[in-house]
Amino acid sequence: MPFFELGEVRLPTDDDFDYFKSMVLDTSQWKKHHSKKKLQNDQGSCSFPYKNFVTFGNQVIASLPDVSADVMYDTLHDSIYRGSWDKTMKEGHEICRISPNSVIDYHAIKAPFAFSNRDFVMNRVWRISGDEFIIFNRSVFHKKAPPKKEYIRGICFLTGYLIRRTGPRSCDFYYITQNDPRGIIPAWAINLGTKSLAPSIMKSLHRAALDYPAWKDQHDPDFMPWRYTNQQSGLSPPLDMNDILKEPDFCRTEIDESNVSEAAALKEVAAEQTNDSGDDMLNDD
Repeated sequence: MPFFELGEVRLPTDDDFDYFKSMVLDTSQWKKHHSKKKLQNDQGSCSFPYKNFVTFGNQVIASLPDVSADVMYDTLHDSIYRGSWDKTMKEGHEICRISPNSVIDYHAIKAPFAFSNRDFVMNRVWRISGDEFIIFNRSVFHKKAPPKKEYIRGICFLTGYLIRRTGPRSCDFYYITQNDPRGIIPAWAINLGTKSLAPSIMKSLHRAALDYPAWKDQHDPDFMPWRYTNQQSGLSPPLDMNDILKEPDFCRTEIDESNVSEAAALKEVAAEQTNDSGDDMLNDD
């Protein structure tokens, strides 16, 4: 069975997870922008069969000697915890549940550099297989999550994580994203975002994962519905296929954001880099 088409809603298969893993591990299509001892950030484009969309992508690979694969996986899944560390998150909730390892979520994020904020409706799926943990997301179109006037509805072709256990307290972390932000965005912003934002987000995630065990001990420590299916009852309604739209429910006209100030963006990046300077592990040459 081929990988999901844009907007397609169905049960995930092993072939889908294998395809995602192959995309994550393929570095041949990416241009390296940032490489340190334990963190690599590349930019490029992958082969997606979708017409009339402009896509921007990132690939991040990190070796984390002080975070276990299980902790990183739980950190990424825990939406309550995410609100305490992810500065880009504005709102989010689960719309419906497709299966024990597949849901449809709504996410709204703060865009960088004074660009308009974006929101996404995405199908999130996950799997644990031996020492490998996978989470990936892709856009779908749902009647109960129509576009909002305060956000530009973005398109996520594929975003996700592969986490590999390398020891009891260490892991290798792979992240890939390929999106259409739906805007006329200047080239300087794309390049600056690729070089600065991905490493910054990775450092924030690393710090969040280090702090997660202590936080979770104080916040319903046994509640992990992404691991325990018996805890999923009542979290969100089951999927109703009548709510799934075959086409995007928004105008595809691009929004011109070419007038955003480059000087202001550079100041924002400089301030963010100052805040990130304390993460010695990922700053290590």
